This record gives sequence, structure tokens and C-alpha cells, in this order.
Amino acid sequence: MKKIQLTLILVTFSFFAFSQNINFDSIKINVQNENSNLYYEKLIYKFKFDPTSMSDEEVKNLYYGKKFSKYKTAFFDTDYFDFTKNFAQGNLKKAIISGEKYLEKDPTNSEVLTYLEIAYRKKDKESKNHVLYSLQSKTLLNCIMKNGDGKTKETAFKVNSVGEEYLIASILGKNIRTFKRTSIMQNDGTIDGFSKGNEAIYFKVYESIENF
Repeated sequence: MKKIQLTLILVTFSFFAFSQNINFDSIKINVQNENSNLYYEKLIYKFKFDPTSMSDEEVKNLYYGKKFSKYKTAFFDTDYFDFTKNFAQGNLKKAIISGEKYLEKDPTNSEVLTYLEIAYRKKDKESKNHVLYSLQSKTLLNCIMKNGDGKTKETAFKVNSVGEEYLIASILGKNIRTFKRTSIMQNDGTIDGFSKGNEAIYFKVYESIENF
């Protein structure tokens, strides 16, 4: 995807106070329990209609609980690649169509939400979707920033997709496509480190090995 300006994305980053550990055992119990306030379908409904009303705990279970939900996509998803291709080529109308088809399968992908917000901003700023995608993107990115700082392998930014690595790096002003990349495979995903001179940034990608 071509380089674009992301300075208009209003995200409140938290670099000083964050949680290094995500208890997936607890999250799994929460999001699969229909009687819980953190049941995944309840969180998805709230996210789709009123993301600003969600607590940090709700957003954390929503974003990192995706792996225990029905909202899963193949690594080589056609709608995703159509979306990124059309966005990069400036075909915003087609990008919006493909992006929204993808969101039906993966509604908490912060990369797709962010670029859809930009597409609507350029194509149809008065659309209610422009506001919604902006709020949803901000909500998820804030969650990611509260669960890591990217400075070390131990405090890596924890994301659900490779595309979100590049999104966050871009927001932070780092073109990691020009960095050296090293990857360490783990049972639940991959630690990706990007370095260039004295600069370094780390991500933990919770992408299931089955998707590759």
C-alpha cells in the first residue's frame, strides 16, 4: 500500500503505562460465555453501534478475543487484497466496497478500519461510516498502545495481523519497509523485530500458523 499521511488519525497513545501480559485463558472464558458481559457477540454489537461507550476491559477482550470467535479470515483473503490494491491505486469507491465486505468477516481489523476512514474522508466525508470507522479505529489502536510500547521483544506491540504492524509503524513515523526484519516463530504467533541503525520496533503478531 502506498505511503499516505496518517497525521489526522486522532489516537491517544499511552507510552508510559501499559500491560505487558494478556491472559488469553481468561479472555477465552469471557468471550465464549453467553452470560458474561464480555461475551463476544455482545462486544461486537457494542463496537458496531457505540464504540466510544466501551471500557478498556471490553475493548481488550474484543480485540484479543477475536481468536476465540467466529470472525476469522484466511491469510490470503480476496476481499482484503482487493481492498489494499484498490486503495493503493486510488480507486476509493472499489476500495470501500471490498473493505466493507472484508469487515463483515473481520470487524476488528484496525488496519482496514483506518484506511476505510481515510477513503471515506476523501470520497464522502459526510457519510456516517466516516465517523464510525474513525471511532472504531481509534478505539482499537488505543487498546494496542495500552498493551505494549514496541521497545523490546518483551514489551512488543501486540497485534492480530501483519498489516497492523505496518499501520502502527506508519503512525509512529517509521517506514519499516526500509528496516531489517527478524522473526521468531512461537506457538501462538510471531515476534517481529524491525531495526535500522539505532532505531528498533517490535511486534507480537497473534496470527495463527494455520493461516499461512
